[in-house]
Amino acid sequence: MPSGKLNKTWIVQGAERVKGEINDDNAERIGRPFIESIIEAHADADYDRLVELVPDVNGKLTEVEFAEAAVGLEPLGDVVSIEYLAQFEKVKEHLVLWRVKYELAEEDVLWHLYLSGEGDDIKVVGLFFDL
Repeated sequence: MPSGKLNKTWIVQGAERVKGEINDDNAERIGRPFIESIIEAHADADYDRLVELVPDVNGKLTEVEFAEAAVGLEPLGDVVSIEYLAQFEKVKEHLVLWRVKYELAEEDVLWHLYLSGEGDDIKVVGLFFDL
């Protein structure tokens, strides 16, 4: 039975240090450690880790709601790949899109990662995925 965990060990040690804002040239480098760790938190059903990665989710997404989302991903199996698609500048944040392939899924899952800040102060301010 698939564990839903990533095939590799992913570790976030913070976004790469950049000067200026997130742009097309650096969005993947900055966003990848975040998205990998967020997907792993879902695979492990680790709400505390998710809140650590996305502090703004605290109080907006309950542990029960998170657990339901994590359970919804379980039938898809292990993550096969995480592909950066694009980034879009919004008024207050940057939307970074990722295509995630799961071993048992018939379709890819689109993950939306919202990043805000610049330089040493880049953080995840939101996330969403389509099943």
